[in-house]
Amino acid sequence: MLPQLISQGLKKEALGRSIYVIRLAGNFAISYPGGISPAVYVGQGSFNQRIEKHKKWAVELMELVGDYHFEVCVATPRVKGQPNTYLDAEAVLLHRFRDRYGSAPLWNKKLERRRFPHHHYNQRKVDYVLYNRSGSRYQWALKPMKSSPFYDSYLKTHS
Repeated sequence: MLPQLISQGLKKEALGRSIYVIRLAGNFAISYPGGISPAVYVGQGSFNQRIEKHKKWAVELMELVGDYHFEVCVATPRVKGQPNTYLDAEAVLLHRFRDRYGSAPLWNKKLERRRFPHHHYNQRKVDYVLYNRSGSRYQWALKPMKSSPFYDSYLKTHS
């Protein structure tokens, strides 16, 4: 994925303090208590290293639904003099998602706390990576059962 991100103008050094949303890309979405969304994970940190750790659960999900693709949205928020802004941005995404859908995304096990509550984020861009997009026509909404390896993390953050 790194060459694709660089071709979009992202600098490799900037990925150390990035946030990202992993979304299902196709006919499936996840059924959350407050509705359906294709978002399955919100993360932060060194994207290049972290994405390798996500392969295990991504493969498990792909085994359930067959040959499947994911979409990854990456951002590198910066505020002069505050290198940890990306941590705050992750918390904003997680709380926005929970407020709308009643839980964190499928594979997030906890909600992070805001570090800079005075920072403001473009709500339209936040919603774009988390919510269903205009023209989305999902044919299935999946929900893990007790026997699924996703079940515990799915229930952990329900409000």
